[in-house]
Amino acid sequence: MILKTFIKQFVGSSFPTLIETEEGGKYIVKMRGAGNAAISLLSEFLANKVANKLNWPVPDVGWVYIPDNFPWIFGTDEFDDIVQRSYGWNLAIEYIPDAIQADLKSIEAADQVLLNRIYTLDLFFINIDRTQAASNLLKDVRDDIWIIDQGSLGLFQSIEMHTKLFGNHIFHKMPGNRKFLYDQALHDKKLFSEAIDLIPDLIMIEAGFTKEILFKLLTERMDQLS
Repeated sequence: MILKTFIKQFVGSSFPTLIETEEGGKYIVKMRGAGNAAISLLSEFLANKVANKLNWPVPDVGWVYIPDNFPWIFGTDEFDDIVQRSYGWNLAIEYIPDAIQADLKSIEAADQVLLNRIYTLDLFFINIDRTQAASNLLKDVRDDIWIIDQGSLGLFQSIEMHTKLFGNHIFHKMPGNRKFLYDQALHDKKLFSEAIDLIPDLIMIEAGFTKEILFKLLTERMDQLS
């Protein structure tokens, strides 16, 4: 896909922005020039792509190309500077219209299967950024909950390989003694291999991985949690 225009910027350190592509689709773009750069895009792509393929409520993802010297048509000088640092491939995320952040009450009332899937993704990838302040769970117009914003994953950032949820995770704030089941459906090596093959070389190089090293890291994590 190729970027056609920026439409609306949302709050976030990764400068998530609604875009339209030349093919006519609308997506949320996260750019390499913002936040944790390519490693964040690689993290979010892998977590979203595999979970989406498992039919878990996670937006699908792909790659959108920002052409060199893309004209200034949107936002501030700071935003334009990020665009200039992002020429080439960037992350395009399925757009969920009119969604809002899910509050703790909505999350507590969610289906147990959904809670188990959130637990599984966050434990496997060592998500350090699903807190009470920012649940990174969206509720759409049908009150369905979507798992989003998976760019801060300790698995890809040399953080100790925990086998429990990170200390500030929103699930620790739930009342009562809630139990969550780890879903080993996530341990599908073929799905991860196929997802890795979709990552552009530019992203791999800037993130500091080879495809072989990345696959090895993922399979070792599977073994640890099996």
